[in-house]
Amino acid sequence: MTERGWTLARASLLVVATLLLSPMSPVWFVFVPLALLLLAFRSEDWMSVAVAAVILGLGFAGSRPGGIEWFVPRAWSLIAGGAFVAVSIGRGRNAWLDRSLQAIGVGLAFVLLIGLARPGVLEGVNWWMTGEIRQAAVAAGGILEQLQGSADPEIRRQLEVAVQRWVGFQQDVYPAMLLLATVAALGLAWFGFERLSGRFRSPGPLREFRFSNHLIWLLIGGLCLLVLPLGRVAFRVGENATLFMGGLYLVRGAAILLWIGATAATTVWSAVLLSLAALFLYPVVLGTALLLGLSDTWIDLRERLSRARTDNDL
Repeated sequence: MTERGWTLARASLLVVATLLLSPMSPVWFVFVPLALLLLAFRSEDWMSVAVAAVILGLGFAGSRPGGIEWFVPRAWSLIAGGAFVAVSIGRGRNAWLDRSLQAIGVGLAFVLLIGLARPGVLEGVNWWMTGEIRQAAVAAGGILEQLQGSADPEIRRQLEVAVQRWVGFQQDVYPAMLLLATVAALGLAWFGFERLSGRFRSPGPLREFRFSNHLIWLLIGGLCLLVLPLGRVAFRVGENATLFMGGLYLVRGAAILLWIGATAATTVWSAVLLSLAALFLYPVVLGTALLLGLSDTWIDLRERLSRARTDNDL
């Protein structure tokens, strides 16, 4: 596969991650930041300005304002997209992932200020999101009932309990899922911006996935909030911080496994065998990936292995 083909494949992974992780419609999470990037960096190109105007027109002027379900996705896309543009202006040489994480930090600070100024806004958003999750659970329950038919009552009861547990979990951690989806969406926005700019570089190889080691303190802080008896709000903040960072470290560990696999797989058949082994042993692979991602904070496995391989070649 050509380099362009690999780039498109990696962009497709970002699409899948955005769709699967987002607890709300993620369309504007990609297109609004893309429009803002075009206006900020390609304002001299009339075609880029026209594309940005069409996107913003369809998103805001071309659609009828509704209730909170209309405002929340667009507001967050503006906040995250604006922060991403600001970070890109100040630190344009940084990788898109680093800028995405910094933009999310700025966006969260802005949302916190809104919550302090008008607490009812965040309460309304939380009420709406929990309602959306319950509606999705009801729809899923209806589909399960149709599929089960005359299934054993005990099996049906266990499925209902599993759905209810999943609903409770989703209601608690949807902020972390939203932030992970936003990271992927900003990566897609940057990919679209580079494509419209005539470049075809981002996103880079997954095996090179890495981020600032200082973010380990966010994970440690989240775990402390989970353990210490500081109340329900602190527990929920810790839960979301832990899940968000856990997701990032899981991908980082998977990147290390891919790096090792690419080094070890000298033939197509060996690559196929390694892929099948990872598929059948996925619980072990996921646990290993998480441990590798965490340990990479201190020992930088890829750098050490690269250095060792270079020394052996000499």
